[in-house]
Amino acid sequence: MQVLNFYVNPYLNLSFDLLPVANHFCRYSRHWKMSRDITRPDELASLIQLQDRLQTQQDELFRKQQELQFRETYAGTGSTKSFTQGLIIGQLSVIILLGIFIKFFVFADSSTTSSTSGNGISSKTDVSNILVKRKKNGDGDAGSEGRSDEVDTILEKTYYDVDNHAPESLDWFNVLIAQTISSFRYEALQSDNIYHSLKEFLSKSELPDYLGDIQLTEIDIGDDFPIFSNCRIRPSKDSHGRLEAKIDVDLSDTLTMGIQTKLILNQPRPLTAVLPISLSVSIVRFSGCLTVSLINTNEEEFSEPRVAMDSPQSTRDDNSEEPNGTALLFSFSPDYRLEFNVKSLIGSRAKLQDVPKISSLIEHRLRSWFVERCIEPRFQVVKLPSLWPRKKNTRQPVSTTESDH
Repeated sequence: MQVLNFYVNPYLNLSFDLLPVANHFCRYSRHWKMSRDITRPDELASLIQLQDRLQTQQDELFRKQQELQFRETYAGTGSTKSFTQGLIIGQLSVIILLGIFIKFFVFADSSTTSSTSGNGISSKTDVSNILVKRKKNGDGDAGSEGRSDEVDTILEKTYYDVDNHAPESLDWFNVLIAQTISSFRYEALQSDNIYHSLKEFLSKSELPDYLGDIQLTEIDIGDDFPIFSNCRIRPSKDSHGRLEAKIDVDLSDTLTMGIQTKLILNQPRPLTAVLPISLSVSIVRFSGCLTVSLINTNEEEFSEPRVAMDSPQSTRDDNSEEPNGTALLFSFSPDYRLEFNVKSLIGSRAKLQDVPKISSLIEHRLRSWFVERCIEPRFQVVKLPSLWPRKKNTRQPVSTTESDH
């Protein structure tokens, strides 16, 4: 652009300087021709030639001026194109730099992530960095001392004094337990599932040769509810670092099961004599101190050798596997109270009713069964379900669903 101005500006300046002179000369020549008579032909010819040269020079200057304007227009268009190209290139450069920054500084490398997830050691390291581990009081020694410190921390943060705290009533718990038992009773009476379950159990049981088939004659599941009271939290005497709840339980109800069978005498030949027997056993009263605590069955003190029963009867348990993880432990104190009411009827024509020896024998067997399973130092372990919320466990009232539709 500067080179073009360098060559064109002198012509423009000359044209602008000569243009007034030419115009003035043309006006003067016209005026002179009109004002006086021209008598000399050579002067007239020279004037005409001068006028033609001026006209030619004026046309040439006009042409160069148009060329200059055209070149300026072309130069302006070229500069506009170059500006647009520079703008586009600049925007693309910014986008490319931004993409490189996001790829290498914001997102992680996929190969590094896959290799890290495939490596077990690095995964454990990452988990140890993610989990927040609180500092515990003391030196944090493992074992009974560490668990005792943990129990003290729990009691301190829950504002519970095991030595001075008064026993608590469990009225709300009694209501929940009563509602649960009531629903069980209603289901048992409506669908007769308790009858079919007991009948199936008795039919599959292995009986001695001198006993015939056992038939159910009476089932009474009662109409009262247990009462829990005087709940107090105490440190466990058998295990350091574990708390347990001691609750008084009292039940006054009638739970009855009646059966009928036959005593078979197979000597000197099979079915020599048959003695009909009818029994009815009722639990009329139970009271005792219930001990409840949460345990981890993976710990050594709750492993299988310690939990196993000592008597031969205990080895033939219910084919249940020992639960793993968090579980509920419960047992009853030895000073419990359990009262039975046993009715018996033996014979076909001449019948013996309520034989004391039979009643004492049945009571002894029932007490032995209960002591071997639930009386301290033995206990029962019930595995607790997972408390994490899950989609498959989500429910809602049917009325709400119907109203939505």
